[in-house]
Amino acid sequence: MKPAIYSGEGRSGVCQCGHSWEDHHLGIILNEDYRQPRHNGVVECYLPEECEYFGCNESGGLDADGNEHCFGYRDSALPDEHN
Repeated sequence: MKPAIYSGEGRSGVCQCGHSWEDHHLGIILNEDYRQPRHNGVVECYLPEECEYFGCNESGGLDADGNEHCFGYRDSALPDEHN
């Protein structure tokens, strides 16, 4: 699995769902082989997953009304990129 990249040049840090990468469930990447070094020397240690802006656990990825919202971070500056 390729980690979602949420920082660095050409990236907004905001998902296509309209929420920050920090509003998503952040799975930590323990295997250093999968950590992505960025041009500025920052190493990304998280995999932003489902949006938790409206809740977590059973409601993760859903909106305030329980409808599907966002099940995986995709940077809004790169709409055609697939993580």
